[in-house]
Amino acid sequence: MKKTFLLASLFLILMVILTLKQGRTPEWSDYQKEYFNEQISELQVQLGAIDDENKKKQVELQIASYQNRKPEIIDLILPNGKVERCKTCHIGIEEISNSHPSNTFGCAVCHGGNPLSLDETTAHAQMYGGSHPGSLNAASLSCGGTGGNGISCHANNQEQAKNEVDLVKTSIMSTKAGELSVVRMMFGLDKTKDVPGLAKGQVASLYPHPLQGQPSERGFKEDCLSQCHQSEGDLPVQHQGLTSSNAQQGIAQAKSNGQNGDNDKVQGNGCEACHVLTNPTHTYIGDDTTIKTNDIGHGMVHRLTTQIPYTQCNQCHNQGNHDALKMSFSVRSDMAKVVRDWKAGDTTWADRLSDYYLPGEIFARCEVSLDCIDCHTRQDVMGDDKLYTSQYDAVHLQCLDCHGTKERLPLTKKIENLNDLAFEEQITNSQFPALQIGDEILRTVKGEELPFLRHKGDNWIQSSRITGKIFNVPLVYGSKCEQTLDEQGADSCHKCHAQSAQHP
Repeated sequence: MKKTFLLASLFLILMVILTLKQGRTPEWSDYQKEYFNEQISELQVQLGAIDDENKKKQVELQIASYQNRKPEIIDLILPNGKVERCKTCHIGIEEISNSHPSNTFGCAVCHGGNPLSLDETTAHAQMYGGSHPGSLNAASLSCGGTGGNGISCHANNQEQAKNEVDLVKTSIMSTKAGELSVVRMMFGLDKTKDVPGLAKGQVASLYPHPLQGQPSERGFKEDCLSQCHQSEGDLPVQHQGLTSSNAQQGIAQAKSNGQNGDNDKVQGNGCEACHVLTNPTHTYIGDDTTIKTNDIGHGMVHRLTTQIPYTQCNQCHNQGNHDALKMSFSVRSDMAKVVRDWKAGDTTWADRLSDYYLPGEIFARCEVSLDCIDCHTRQDVMGDDKLYTSQYDAVHLQCLDCHGTKERLPLTKKIENLNDLAFEEQITNSQFPALQIGDEILRTVKGEELPFLRHKGDNWIQSSRITGKIFNVPLVYGSKCEQTLDEQGADSCHKCHAQSAQHP
């Protein structure tokens, strides 16, 4: 009798809970209403600036459409027959990229989770990397997974260069193997600059970790590798000189979380650290109402890009200086100006130089006129599945790859096959002049293709991978260059072609 009464009571309680839950407005409905209202507000602002009557009517119709629109469950039916409802809540989210359309790929292939659920907790359960599927601890499931068509994405391909998820885990930015070896030697952690137990050029899969099991390793990782954006290290976020509402909200939110509002930190997240553009406050400014604009740690919009400007690289690489003796990091004192210039855009070459590089460092003029990815190749950045005992060995591009030497012209390759990897580079960047069979592209001494550098008749040209702007490439061969034959590396070039922020 007692058991029957207990079961009846539990059933009654459950029915009350379900009734209350059904009577409550679902959260996804509130997100959609908020999105409709935001779109109406933006269109009304546009309407006030339009003089053309036909355009006014078009905007008025759009406003009326949002005013009359009712919240509804949005089913995304994929080509493989699967159904996803993520856009029921994330109704305003941006398309991730032209090559990853949501109506073909969906959301779960990258993010994981439970795409049929309309409850936030269950929908977001088992998401790859939480809200950051590009994190290296999750990238094998997301970026390196398999699409709905059964085709491998950025891993498990026959061509090694297409396995970016595997390669990037061996890159300098992930391992610091070659970059920090000299520092290790200075502090007595190693007897030489070579990484202990690592043969030069050894395949990375044969060596579990370039820094494993060495003396003082824990402190070294905490002090130096904590700045490594590829391995989820902390990145400084600058708020100096910013007055936008998002920035101020971000500061307030950070302070409420016990963070330092003047120099908050967010984590870098693997693939996203480069391919999702951020602003100096790491706040979201897109149309997805579910992403709180006062939370730091997001890209500006939900969008991947291969056109990565130097300002994105600067989020990690120009933040300040590491003191090798004290093993500490200090933020550069002129970051307020760098942030202001970022918002205003490049105004002069001198501004670009001072913002691009840390004060006191010296670089050639071309390295300032171009963006980082105009020089650094895919394997420079993404890795080549090998570990190196020095940073110099890991870099695939040298000055002579574009400019040649006193003895020879740059190395080239003629495009003869539509399956050439160079066409993949072309697809990912619409700014390139169309690549065609018969085109002569440059290649590095190490054999890597440079489809954005081409030889046409008497012209050697480079196309900016950011803007598409064309640069003429001056050649060493036939010039008055006085470098000796045994000094033709980048270090030797900088001896004559050096400039700095102080002396542009």
